[in-house]
Amino acid sequence: MPKITFRNSNLTVEVTKGTSILEAALEHRVPLYHTCGGNCSCSTCRILVLRGAENLSPVEVDEAELLDSFDLKTPHRLGCQSLILKGEVEVDIPSRDRKPRDSKIPPLPDE
Repeated sequence: MPKITFRNSNLTVEVTKGTSILEAALEHRVPLYHTCGGNCSCSTCRILVLRGAENLSPVEVDEAELLDSFDLKTPHRLGCQSLILKGEVEVDIPSRDRKPRDSKIPPLPDE
């Protein structure tokens, strides 16, 4: 099984192949902002890939355009778009001076 290390949380976990970094963070209670709900439209789930970038899904056009619009270069990725495919990945979640704006997405009703 692939593994991800959240360096700033000092946590390494196994994940199912194809899990996004955002999904892994949420599942293991690692704080990672995501104001658009993981839809590749806000950049708040940006992370720094420290090791294992080759074990992630490639950067697709939408992610590349969003990263470029915020002048974010490699090793930045969006947690919502980075799927862990194999091996080990180590990431750091950049600290923020202030909390990003509240989500534009209304919460889903409880099922």
